[in-house]
Amino acid sequence: MATVTGNAFTVADGPKSGATHIWAQLCGYGSQNPRINGTAVFTGLRTVDLEIDGNTGAFSVQLYGNDTIVPAGTYYVFTFANENGDIIQTNAYRFIDGQPYDLNLTNPYDPNQPPPPLPPLITNLLLPVGASDGMVFPGDTYTAFTTILPGDVTHPVVEGMVPGNLYTFIIKQDGTGGHLLLWPSNVHNATRIMPTPNSTTIQTFVADGIGDLWAIGPGTWSA
Repeated sequence: MATVTGNAFTVADGPKSGATHIWAQLCGYGSQNPRINGTAVFTGLRTVDLEIDGNTGAFSVQLYGNDTIVPAGTYYVFTFANENGDIIQTNAYRFIDGQPYDLNLTNPYDPNQPPPPLPPLITNLLLPVGASDGMVFPGDTYTAFTTILPGDVTHPVVEGMVPGNLYTFIIKQDGTGGHLLLWPSNVHNATRIMPTPNSTTIQTFVADGIGDLWAIGPGTWSA
């Protein structure tokens, strides 16, 4: 349960017994009955008037956390009324189970605001390419490639490059070194592969509108 507390004052008199009525109602459950899986189905969705201390204006209520309620996306609406029963304002809030909340400090929740977009999935976009004279670098499924040269590569294939994407190539020499990689005609301004044994050459390119790759800067050598 979430513990929700606060103080209700009138503008002129401060705390005043009976001057304010507050109740909370669960909302945002859509077309299905809200529930806590394995525990209960809710039938009473409104909390009766919260008891307000006449001397301090303090009130407190225990509510199920919205993170435990199915379907997801529920929230509570607190309704504030004066001594005549006239509704002054309604505010929505979301609570995490087991946490304390002071409504004197807690900002209301806007149920009309769309949820933030989910972050993109983090996936492995580095493809180890097996060594061969006709090795293939598929740009439609990966954006980075690594390979070890055991000999000269004279017919590599660079294909499926998506316009606007950046592609990084990590080319390593084997323990012998001195091997060439002759880039195909659709790769422009590539840095020569470092010939030192066990060295690494790294370079990044951008794909244009026709599938060609253009170096965005010189490659780097590391031995």
